Amino acid sequence: MPGLILKGPNMLKRISIVAAMAAGLAACATNPAPLPGPSPTPTPEPAAPAATAPILNLAATSQWTAEERLLPQQPILALVGQSGQLSEPVGFSMTCNPDDGKITARLGRQPSNRVGQSATYRLRLGAEARQVNGKFEASGRPTDSDFVFGLDSPTLRSMAGADMFSMITDGGEVQWSFVKDPATQVQAKYVGSTKNLATESQAYLVFCNPK
Repeated sequence: MPGLILKGPNMLKRISIVAAMAAGLAACATNPAPLPGPSPTPTPEPAAPAATAPILNLAATSQWTAEERLLPQQPILALVGQSGQLSEPVGFSMTCNPDDGKITARLGRQPSNRVGQSATYRLRLGAEARQVNGKFEASGRPTDSDFVFGLDSPTLRSMAGADMFSMITDGGEVQWSFVKDPATQVQAKYVGSTKNLATESQAYLVFCNPK
């Protein structure tokens, strides 16, 4: 059977459609659609700065000891190291006048160039911070001094019953922290312990006979 030959307008229309399809295929081959790429890697958040380690951490190696010393010495309550020697307190000590019960506290490792100056520190007990007025005195060591201040017996009892208390300088620095648990993480230059403070402070107050 002879093939069908299209003539006229139908023939021209079919040729145009075929040509258009061929042009489209050629364009796709030349400029293929981009393949989806991998998802961008998220930028990691900057790590939080590491906590600054204390200059001196005595939380696990210190404890409080009291002794009724007779005149000319005064009763003493002190934080001592592994030696247990009251003659070598390691940062905080208290003496008292048994005639009137007045307590004089000494906080060690203060700047040596402040001897003779007065300052107001803060004693932080939980959410409360009490002002402490004192002065800097020579400690017997050329590299530092003591911050010397008066302390009443109710405040000492509050310290003895706390899991932690801290001393804050007049510059706002948490300088000393005293903790019940040696594993407690604190931001302070020096860390001591409250070990035996509850029992030893009771004996000390009996020695002092506060009025």
